[in-house]
Amino acid sequence: MKRIKGDIAQHVEALYPILYLVTFEEQQADELISSLAEGRKIYEWNMSGGRVDFKTKLPECDYCDLATAIDVLLKDELDNHFIVIKDAHLALGETPQGGSPSVAIARLKALASKIVEDSNTRATVFLVSSQAVVPRELEKYISLFELPLPDEAHIKELIGEFTENYGLKPNAKVVDALAMAFRGLSRQEIGFLLNRSYQKDGAIDMDDICLILAAKEQTIKKSGILEMVHVKEKLDDIGGLETLKDWLGQKAKVLKNLTDAQAFGVEAPKGVMIVGMPGCGKSLTAKAAAALFELPLLRLDVGSLMGKYVGESEGNMRRALRLADAVSPCVLWIDELEKAFVGISGGGSGSEVASRLFGFFLTWMQEKTGAVFVLATANDISALPPELMRKGRFDEIFYVNFPTEEERAMIFKVHLKKRGKLSDAVDPKQLAEKTDGFSGADIESVVKEAIEQAYVDAKAPIDTARLGKVIENTHCLKEVMKDKVAEYALKFSNMKIKSASKP
Repeated sequence: MKRIKGDIAQHVEALYPILYLVTFEEQQADELISSLAEGRKIYEWNMSGGRVDFKTKLPECDYCDLATAIDVLLKDELDNHFIVIKDAHLALGETPQGGSPSVAIARLKALASKIVEDSNTRATVFLVSSQAVVPRELEKYISLFELPLPDEAHIKELIGEFTENYGLKPNAKVVDALAMAFRGLSRQEIGFLLNRSYQKDGAIDMDDICLILAAKEQTIKKSGILEMVHVKEKLDDIGGLETLKDWLGQKAKVLKNLTDAQAFGVEAPKGVMIVGMPGCGKSLTAKAAAALFELPLLRLDVGSLMGKYVGESEGNMRRALRLADAVSPCVLWIDELEKAFVGISGGGSGSEVASRLFGFFLTWMQEKTGAVFVLATANDISALPPELMRKGRFDEIFYVNFPTEEERAMIFKVHLKKRGKLSDAVDPKQLAEKTDGFSGADIESVVKEAIEQAYVDAKAPIDTARLGKVIENTHCLKEVMKDKVAEYALKFSNMKIKSASKP
């Protein structure tokens, strides 16, 4: 926080006209602005009250919209003033049909021009909002700042203040565990949870971590762009892919002892990209990896990033990655990665947005400080920018092909055992010989269909013959999408990507 405060102070002294503060906590923004004011007069406008007193938040006049409030300021002599505009994404986001800028945007642009060009005008406009919505007309005037969520040191201070007020003395181990669990939450949310924890049993202890994690899951859900996935899958649920499983096992040893590993000189793992044929276990591996690492799994919904206003999509990406960083250590699963950056080389407004998203993602991958293990999956790697494929972005890239005969036998065993139907009456090797070209999803479908048919046939036994009949009536993905699969296979062979299966 000290670093960003110093950066904002430099922008104020250098007479940057508009500083955009992105935060969910207006109190945090108010405290920052107050600390920078140093005797300056502060004007505030917000959506609920119009022109209000900055300290008391009481209206100073009859309600007026933002355009009217700025019009008054344009006529005033501004000498060393701060102008605070709250709910900026609501006040500036809507534009009339046809795409012409609203009156509020036009007048804010005029105010910014006056600050820049009139030597007698000294003022700084602060836009405060929970998300960044930057009208194109104001882009060159705005400097964007995301106010950080509390780090572990700050969280420990908050816990200390609360426990001292209530005469509690949790030991250092409890405070450390709570501080880790609280990461990714705002000061207000931490305060609410500390109150709930105390009201529940009159104590602040390790039992409260479950309460914190449940609340954190709610926060992630409300973001609309990240989802916390509950996993039951294990590596044993994956048939084959032994090379990939061995590699994940090595990373698990590092992540479970990250502090010790880093002290030895090991770098924190960045992540892995798994590419290959549909239905061959990429998504299952993502879930099993999170369980292996004993870390929460966050899924990034790429489609939810896209917004209709300039800067909204990029703001969503920043918010998602910042939240993942804050709750680290965790696994961030980006499914169908190619869809996130589609159209980068095509031109048009869509490709411009995709290019900005891609640039921000690359920068974050390079500079992220939190222990976020990125697990990206993709089918069509030809749609991925080459910059993403080079060494250094991910620790490794693995190719998942259709399972070999040995792997198909293992997959049959996994799905039959999972459903309590593995017996001497079933020969997985014989079934594997009959399923050349079947994916893992195809094999699972065969097992499920056979069990259903056996139930309908008066709960008949599951044997090789019954499974064989289902196989004969099944058209696998390799047949259904013959041309597309052949196209994928050619692309993967040309790229020389490491196979997830042992030769």
